[in-house]
Amino acid sequence: MDLTLFKEVKATTNKIALSTALDNQADVKIVNFVWDEQQPDTLFFSSVKTSEAIASYDQQPDVALITIPNDGTPGNPLLRARHVKLTRSTRTMDDLLPLYLKTVPHYQQVWDAIGSTLVVFELKLGDVKVDPGLGRSKEILQFR
Repeated sequence: MDLTLFKEVKATTNKIALSTALDNQADVKIVNFVWDEQQPDTLFFSSVKTSEAIASYDQQPDVALITIPNDGTPGNPLLRARHVKLTRSTRTMDDLLPLYLKTVPHYQQVWDAIGSTLVVFELKLGDVKVDPGLGRSKEILQFR
């Protein structure tokens, strides 16, 4: 599978809008995420252990997401996916911290403030719409 365009778009972002629903109540959260090339079908994000959002993550694992380009990124590139499977990860924040520090500006401050309270979740991708931006050809990646 050629991930060239996926990697190009991924390099323009470190945040996703994560759409969840529980008891017919839709919700959207903006979360930082990281991607490990060794596990290309998975995005990782974290949440505070005591967050109310964790109930929806555990009870309704079918979510949708769209990336949010970094400020100043031209053309509005994005990754979009529906029917993404959200699960708790076996990986820890200690495992993923190097990726967060590399990908998310000023993440050390977050880590210092709340790192011990974070739990990791995985977003298993199926079909992903890869849109490199205005005037460029889109593609659909199929990780399944």
